Amino acid sequence: MVPSEEMECGVCYLPYSRCGREPHLLHCGHTFCMACLGCVARERGGMLTLCCPLCRQITSVGRGLRLQEALWVDTAVWSRIPESEEEEEEEEEEEEDQIKVLTEGQPECSAPLRLRPKLKIPSFLKKLNFLRYRRSTEERCNIEMRAWRRRSSET
Repeated sequence: MVPSEEMECGVCYLPYSRCGREPHLLHCGHTFCMACLGCVARERGGMLTLCCPLCRQITSVGRGLRLQEALWVDTAVWSRIPESEEEEEEEEEEEEDQIKVLTEGQPECSAPLRLRPKLKIPSFLKKLNFLRYRRSTEERCNIEMRAWRRRSSET
């Protein structure tokens, strides 16, 4: 069974749907919606490449293939997506009822809004700078390759 937090895209945090935000698997095994994967994809030499937003592993798509054709749909997530809007509305109502039950006995936060901690979303988004991570990974790989060649020539 797929946990409920895996029913939404890890990039845009929107729930997966059967049209528009289909869950697709990268080669590393992470799942994201097609809309976000389309934004992350880069074309290099006629091939599409995607850098996973979580683990930075590169997924390459062959020449002549579209992203939707090359990446598989995550069937574990797909099977849990409601087929109709009515089912989605029922699930949302159930979740709202559960939230109400959980928050009924808890006191409300008395701190004014200006004293509550703010989310630092812009700084988080800056950390998703793909070029910086890609360059550092390439440099690290080159250094490791040189060290490996040095060791192999010593023996």
